[in-house]
This record gives sequence, C-alpha cells and structure tokens, in this order.
Amino acid sequence: MNIKQQFSLFFEQMADMVFLVEWKNNELWYTSVNPSAQQKLGIDMVGRRLIDVLPQSVFTLLDEYYTKCIESKQPVTYSDLNLFVSDLPASETSLTYMEDDGKTFVLAITKDISDLKKKAEDYIFLESLVANTVDAMLVIDTNGIVLKVNEAFVQQFGWSSFELIGQSWESFPNTPKELKTQTLATLSLLKKGQSVPSQETVRLTKEGMSIHTSVSYSPILNEENNVVAISMIYRNIQHLKELEEKLEESHDAYKSLFSYHKNAVCMVNEDGIIENFNEACLTITGFPSEVIMGFNIVEYAKKAVPDLDLDKTNRGEVTNYELLFPDSKGHDLYLSVTNVPIIVKGIVKGTYIIAQDITEKRIIEKEREKLQEQLTFQAYHDSLTELPNRRLLEEKLEESLEDAEKNERILALFFLDCDHLKEVNDTYGHEVGDELLIAFSRRLVMSVREGDIVARLGGDEFVILLHGIEEMSQVDRVAERILTALGKPYTIHRHKIHATSSIGISTYPANGTTVQQLFRQADQALYTVKNAGRNGYRIS
Repeated sequence: MNIKQQFSLFFEQMADMVFLVEWKNNELWYTSVNPSAQQKLGIDMVGRRLIDVLPQSVFTLLDEYYTKCIESKQPVTYSDLNLFVSDLPASETSLTYMEDDGKTFVLAITKDISDLKKKAEDYIFLESLVANTVDAMLVIDTNGIVLKVNEAFVQQFGWSSFELIGQSWESFPNTPKELKTQTLATLSLLKKGQSVPSQETVRLTKEGMSIHTSVSYSPILNEENNVVAISMIYRNIQHLKELEEKLEESHDAYKSLFSYHKNAVCMVNEDGIIENFNEACLTITGFPSEVIMGFNIVEYAKKAVPDLDLDKTNRGEVTNYELLFPDSKGHDLYLSVTNVPIIVKGIVKGTYIIAQDITEKRIIEKEREKLQEQLTFQAYHDSLTELPNRRLLEEKLEESLEDAEKNERILALFFLDCDHLKEVNDTYGHEVGDELLIAFSRRLVMSVREGDIVARLGGDEFVILLHGIEEMSQVDRVAERILTALGKPYTIHRHKIHATSSIGISTYPANGTTVQQLFRQADQALYTVKNAGRNGYRIS
C-alpha cells in the first residue's frame, strides 16, 4: 500500500484538516488533502505547489517549518493562533517526515484550537509550549487489538511498542476506569463508520500519571468502505490545563515582566505612537504619563538617528541602537534601545520598545576615552612644551621619508638648541629656564608652516621637519625666519632674557636616505655652527 492510499485510509474521515505534501525538485507539492481540509479551505490544492496556492506571507512561514521537518527528519509542531484577529480561528499543526518508494513526504495534521485562543492571548509567552507538542498515535482493529503505535506514543505514555502491539487495547490502563464506558461508546460509533469530534479527556501513563489529552478518532475504511481499524491521535494538553489553573499567576508574571521591568518598556502601534508603557518609563524620563502616552517615539528616533534603518522592525527584524533623549529636566539620557516587532500572522502589528538607561556608562566611557587620549598624548609628546617627542618624530620622519621617496620630494631636518640655556638656569633658576623653553618652542611653531613638525628631543634640543620642499632657497628662508624670531628678547618673570639658537640642517636625499643619516649630518652641521660662535645656521 503506497503512502497516498495510507493517507486516504487513515485520514479520510478525520474531522481535523490533514495534508500530504511531497518534497520534489526542491519544492513542496500538495499530494493529498482530506475532505475536512478541502471543505474548510475551499481551494483546489492537489497537484499544485504550496507557493502557488498560499499567500506569500503564509507560504514563507509554512516553508520554514516544512524545511525544518524535512532536514531534521523529526516531527515539527507549530501553532497559528491568529492572536488578536477576532474573525479568524486558531489552529495547531503537526508535521511528520515520511518516505515512500524513494520519495519524501510531510504529513500535516491541523487541529482547530479556537477554544484555547483566548487563553493563549492572555498568556502569549506560553505559546511555544503548545507549538512544540508532538502527537501520539495508536491504531486498533475492530476487536480492539493494537495494530500500531508510533514513537511519540511510547514517549508520551511509557509503554513500549513490544508491550502494546498484538495486545487488547482494554488490557492496559491507558484509559481511566471511569472513562472506559465513554470511550467504548465512541469506538462503537467509529466502528459504524461515523466521524466523532476531538475529545478533551484524561489518559494515564504506564506509571499511572494522569495527562489531560485531546484525542482525535478516525475510522479506517477498506476498499469496500467497511471499517477495519480505528486510529486514535493523542495530543498532550496538560500544559494548557496547567495554564488555566495558573492563569492568574501567569498574568501577574506577565505584568511583572512588562510593568515592573527596571528598563523602560513601551508598546507602540504601526504608526510609532506609544499606546502602553511601564512605570520605568516615568521614572527614567521624569515625564508624566499624559506626556508619554501618544508620543511618537519612532518619528523622534528617525530624527535623532538619521542613519538608523528603523524599517527593519517593519520587516520583522529586531533592531538595536543607541538614542540620545532629553529627560523632563532637559538633561541628556543615553539609552540603549531594542525594537522588537509584534508579529501576528506574518504581519507586523506594532513594536515593543525596550530602553535601558546607559547614561552613567557612557559618561564613564567618555572619561576613560579622555584619559586614554591624555595617556596617548603623553606617550608621544614632551611634557613641558607639549611638542612631539623623539618617539613621535621618528615615526613621522619614517613616514615622510617613504612619501618623499615615492613622490621624489625633498625633506629638510633642522637640528637646533637654545644657546646659553645653562647660564639662564644658573642665573635665574630652572623655573625660568623651563618658561624660556616653552616660549622658545612657541616661536619655533610660529616660524614654520602648519604641516611641518616641531619636536623636542630633551633638554634644549629641538628638531624641525620640513615637508614638500621644492628648492633649497626655501630652507634658507625658514632658517633665517627662525633665527629672527628667536633673536628677539624674552620677558620671563620680569627678567629680560636673550636666547638665540644654533641650527644644523640636513636634507633628503642629498645628506642621507635614513633617519640615522639625516640626524648625524644635521648634528655635525649644528656643532659647526656652535664652534663658529653660535646664533646661526649651516646646511650640511
């Protein structure tokens, strides 16, 4: 008997909607549907692809579940509760992977669970417990002898298939004694070929534990349309009964999650307008409820963060971003925001916005960044004059040499010191000497172009790096400008001080092509100037 015949045999009379879908050529095709599904949906499905029959949003959702079932070869259960859509029923579907004659099929059984819809709406966070249940199946002949059980039955009730198959259905206490009569009456109707609706009842495990169960019965007919067997599909609804018992507790738990969350949580509609919010919104922002209610937070976010793709939420994606928001006193609030789409039947109906106050964290980070900048500055600059130090100079000089070589440019390295600094320190003290060095360095900076580098090596030694020299006369002009600027007297702590400079100059590539060569040539030129009486310059 092939799988299509089995489908007809097992599910033709079932009140629940049942579909047999074949996976071929990487696409899903309706192979068989039972009359209940055909009648309820009123769509010609057999022999057609799911993508051609279903709306795109519905197909996209179903394709994910079918693909998961086929790839894992494991049962998959999902719910379509149509939450908050009053004119649509709720359903729950279980998918079972099957193979026959080298072909791959998925058996889908859809049950109407409209009576559970309101409960699920009251406690949406437990929806996954319903969606992930797996159906158990038992088949008996007309004499009550067990013909077949599936693994889900074994897992759910504890009896092994070895213990069950070939035994009388009444010989094992799966049905409580007080419910035997009712069940036998139901089986009697099924033996006559009549369909019966699903029943919510109680079944027992091998250990005697009671499980609230939804049972779907279906007579299995032979080719002469005579009942030869009966299938019973059991769905564990214990969690739903527990849900009823704990509904008030669950409501409080949901209230705690939303209302008492330490972060600000609000619900906005499709237009971005706040329709509900928790106490933390008031506490964090300082605004009264009448200001928050009706505020269009999405429009505000779009203006505050122009580059933010808030349409991701409308596409059903979670969005994370930071938002600067003024509180009621005008102080800046740094908020870490998560937008979670509220999706009903594949359509975004609104958004949960969860905002965490990270103002203190951002302030600490900014202070840390500022400290890091200070440390980095100190590592590369002279503490007295705040000019680049030797470390930074050598890095910049290496970069400049590479650029000069690549672009065939000339560089000039000025090596200079402050004449008579020792006499100033000995006469007026080191404090005056330090002030002199600071003033000396400022004059150096004012004497060169903005792109040139002035660095202090230590003591009274300074270095100037000139970029992009086109002709040597530029070097002479800069050296003369420096001597003129440094030759003017300084007034420091009411002392009039004269402090000239001796300058040794080397150029690339004439005097060397490495940092060491240029420093050595400039140093030699400097000592030539000093030996000649100071207050001058020499190009090596």
